[in-house]
Amino acid sequence: MSVHNKVKSYILSNSIGDNAARKIGVEVECFVFDKNYYRIPVNKGSIYSASDLLEELNSIEKISNASFSLEPGGQIEWASPACETIQELDKSFLIYKKTLDKILDREGYKSLFIGVDPLNEPRDVELIKLVKYQLMDKNMEERGSLGKWMMRNTCSIQINYDIKNGKDLEESVYILDCLHPVFSYLFSHSPFQKGEVIGNLNLRNHIWENTDDSRCKSLINHGIIDKRSVLDAYIDFVLHVPGIFKLDSKNNIQKTEFSLGEDLRIKYSKGLLSQEDIKAALHQIFTNVRLKNLIEVRDIDCLPFDSIMAPVAFVTGLIDAPMIREKLLSIFNSWTLEDKFLWNDLAKSLSGDVDGPGGKSFLDWVKIISEISIGGLKARKHGEEKYFSNFFENILLRGPLSFQKQNNFKKSGKLLKKYIFS
Repeated sequence: MSVHNKVKSYILSNSIGDNAARKIGVEVECFVFDKNYYRIPVNKGSIYSASDLLEELNSIEKISNASFSLEPGGQIEWASPACETIQELDKSFLIYKKTLDKILDREGYKSLFIGVDPLNEPRDVELIKLVKYQLMDKNMEERGSLGKWMMRNTCSIQINYDIKNGKDLEESVYILDCLHPVFSYLFSHSPFQKGEVIGNLNLRNHIWENTDDSRCKSLINHGIIDKRSVLDAYIDFVLHVPGIFKLDSKNNIQKTEFSLGEDLRIKYSKGLLSQEDIKAALHQIFTNVRLKNLIEVRDIDCLPFDSIMAPVAFVTGLIDAPMIREKLLSIFNSWTLEDKFLWNDLAKSLSGDVDGPGGKSFLDWVKIISEISIGGLKARKHGEEKYFSNFFENILLRGPLSFQKQNNFKKSGKLLKKYIFS
């Protein structure tokens, strides 16, 4: 079996089959600030740090069966258990939020659920003392212009889905990649940067687009455009990406000078290639839709905590029902390759009144796809449409949250740091 086929086998290893209920997982990152509006220290020291917070969360038994980790700048990440319904996910998240608030209140800290740190620059934020992130930081100095912003100063919501089979994977990934501009518009929540309003720039998307061209952006930017060969094309892409790190024989992280594919082939030739090696390689890809042994949607800003489940509902309404899938495939298959590239570029700003494919405005398409999602949620018959419908009506009426927060701030007459935490 070739390295290519080993990676394919790993990606499909947890496939659940046609008849099993697809489970959903969610990861939510947030910032933590002290009473003086500074980000708390990442590493352990004389005051309570993000590392202490992580340790405390992990010491509390069974916080809704979730797991926790730290991002490079000390952003805390909650990872849900895999659930069949959004109600289960919401219940788990609320238990976590209550626990987090109790700890932060004790320390005089505050959480901030937002896509980009509104006050600090990367140089203001300590980097976690983990080899993986030290190597990644060095990589970001050499590739792109905003990688340090991405590592230290962004937070996202990531949604994971079970893979049913190869066909399901390829159609799902193709559709989700095509939906990038809609995700970026509906769920934009990055209104400020360095203490200033940012206008109609889709800020967190902008940061990711300028992080590392070799491993970020949409799949269409890497030539993955045919839904019938998504998986093979994705693996070929992965194997050519420059490596940031590799694993030694004891699974310790080490620097590498080779591509991900070259490192995997070296181990394969020695009979030493493991699933951990493949997993480590796949985790060095940061595209908007990513494959591990599940499907991961990554292009959603962190939202206010009471809206966290809105994107989960939206995406879930689009991914399951065969009739919904056929509608979306019919739409995207009717567009030319030029249409798709122009469409993908619409994610750069928050202007809804620009032209989209098929003689419709971008906002028209957002409405069409949102209504399709609500139909898909109703077809699931779990009452999950409530998580998206009210959110969607608010966006239609007032624009993306990034706009709303900027407008409200201008009217408030407050200092930004006071407004953000009011």
